[in-house]
Amino acid sequence: MEQLTFIELAKLLISFAVLAPSGHNSQPWKFQVVDNKIIITPDYSKQLDVVDKENRELFISLGCAVQNLQTAASHFGYNSNYIYNDGKIIVTITKQDVYNDDTLFDAIKKRHTFRGSFTGEKIPANSIQSIENEGNVSVMVYESECRESEIIKQKITEGNEIQMSDTAFKRELISWMRFNKKQVNETHNGLCYNVLGFPATPKPIGRKIIGMFLNPKSQNKTDDAVNASASAFCVFGVKENNDRNWIELGVFLERFLLKITSEGLAYSFSNQPCEILSLNQKLQQELALTHYPSVIIRVGYGKEPKNFAPREEVKL
Repeated sequence: MEQLTFIELAKLLISFAVLAPSGHNSQPWKFQVVDNKIIITPDYSKQLDVVDKENRELFISLGCAVQNLQTAASHFGYNSNYIYNDGKIIVTITKQDVYNDDTLFDAIKKRHTFRGSFTGEKIPANSIQSIENEGNVSVMVYESECRESEIIKQKITEGNEIQMSDTAFKRELISWMRFNKKQVNETHNGLCYNVLGFPATPKPIGRKIIGMFLNPKSQNKTDDAVNASASAFCVFGVKENNDRNWIELGVFLERFLLKITSEGLAYSFSNQPCEILSLNQKLQQELALTHYPSVIIRVGYGKEPKNFAPREEVKL
């Protein structure tokens, strides 16, 4: 690789960082370059005030971006470490001579949230259970037909009953939907029609149509089919609920997602039981978890998408 100025390197690394997942594809991050450091801060203008009141998912997304950035740095021959201080994630980049395994790097552009039902094919146990828990964060993996998975499925159903009956939740969700190419090109964020598998429609018509389908019965029908086809459920948690642990969980989560992506697996989020406090507490109790549930994913096999969620241009 030809010699780059640090600002050029930083822009390159950030281009991979922003491919991280985020709630409603809101991309709630800002980047700044100082000396040999890349500083990541929350963009609170992208807050999801209804579904993510405590900004848990926002900070998890920042951690996911950190993992992508560090994976890319390693690929291009640089070492990196991060600290979280005074509301800022500071990633320090230094030159190194040893290149690491590129398996995770190659998965960054392939990783995506799967939209649809899985094939139902079983996953080899060592594909997802070989990842160990780290410090303040954890992941519990449950095969689809076990008692714990039935508890998770029930909490997803209860979560849909609550969220899809909440006018404010539905209003926020619809505000992040992009119903046609013009909207996508204007925002480069949000839940886009072609990624969700919808035909392009004018915004007023799209909002009216989608509003008809945002109800508990319809959402549970969709989730029941996905849940029945999943091979496993994974519950990620933190020892204590705070910004620092959520960032650490994001780093851990994204490494997990890149690993399973590299092995040809697909996943989708189903965070309803984590987003509703009463269900969160019940889930922790009924699964006998030592950590607070923060993220739930369903894992299985599925086709690669034709369209990937867009990303905003990063301005430094």
